[in-house]
Amino acid sequence: MSGREGMEGREAALAAFDRSADDMDLAALVVDRGPRLEEVRSVDDPVVGELAFEFEDVRIDLSLHARGPSRTLSGTVRGEFGYALLEAHRPGGRREDVASIEETGEFALQDLHRGPIRLTLRRDAEAPLITEWFTL
Repeated sequence: MSGREGMEGREAALAAFDRSADDMDLAALVVDRGPRLEEVRSVDDPVVGELAFEFEDVRIDLSLHARGPSRTLSGTVRGEFGYALLEAHRPGGRREDVASIEETGEFALQDLHRGPIRLTLRRDAEAPLITEWFTL
């Protein structure tokens, strides 16, 4: 095991005990799909996973793209809100990236490192909404 792999395991363990978001609403994982082999072989920027999270009237659909050693999350947020930001957080609360949600609900979080991650959706006049932890 390399030092990086050990760090990812340590980060995952820390994420399991992270209580910093206990006062936020939690969007539950409702879709978890791996890559479609026919797409991976034919595309330079393959989708290596698809996830969806839901909380009440909000749904976050994600596609995980592999670009060399980094990852990109792209997708759509559906629900009632005027202005929204989507943040990518690592264990310990470190924010790795932030994306504005377009009027269409679309977003992209780019150049993310592998390992455990959680998303925080910040909407105007609403409590922050977080996803369950997942691994890139």
